[in-house]
Amino acid sequence: GRYQEDIFSGSDVTTVEYTNVYDWSSSDSGLDMDIYIPQDDEFENRPLIIFAHGGSFFAGNKNNPEAVAFCQSFARKGYVTASVQYRLTSQLSLLDSNVMIQTVFNAISDLKAAIRYFRQDVSLNNNTYGIDSSQIFIGGYSAGAVAAINLSFLNHEEEIPDYLQPFIDNAGGIDGNSGNLGYSSKIKGVI
Repeated sequence: GRYQEDIFSGSDVTTVEYTNVYDWSSSDSGLDMDIYIPQDDEFENRPLIIFAHGGSFFAGNKNNPEAVAFCQSFARKGYVTASVQYRLTSQLSLLDSNVMIQTVFNAISDLKAAIRYFRQDVSLNNNTYGIDSSQIFIGGYSAGAVAAINLSFLNHEEEIPDYLQPFIDNAGGIDGNSGNLGYSSKIKGVI
């Protein structure tokens, strides 16, 4: 029943700063994520699902009830999950398509840094979270889903439409500039 049924009663949650390249807000340095590990699970090499909250790219955070419920639900099935904070913009930016496109690519850059955080942990810290680094999935709802789907399909420079290239360049290129460089940001799939 692992990965299909609820086989764990809950999850242990750890909050980590996955990058300090960008600040979430003036009062909160770095970008954080909450990592949910199945309670009392001794198994290693678990799939990882990184989940991005919604909020139209100007609101929301890793503590959104939908993000927490998703992460808790999949952790009870045996997955390691993470609810990720990413950079947002102001509500006024909704009126400027160029700012919104840049905001999406900034979020993609941040999510890629979160992916690399886990691969870095496997390499440097003996896999603290017990994940299978070849089984990393990304997902989200609303704005988080937009970032996740674009992250999964915009992978090759030669496939990027010319009008998007400046936005990608401003976000640090195809892999972004949000930190944890030197590790892969490839995913197994998107949900």
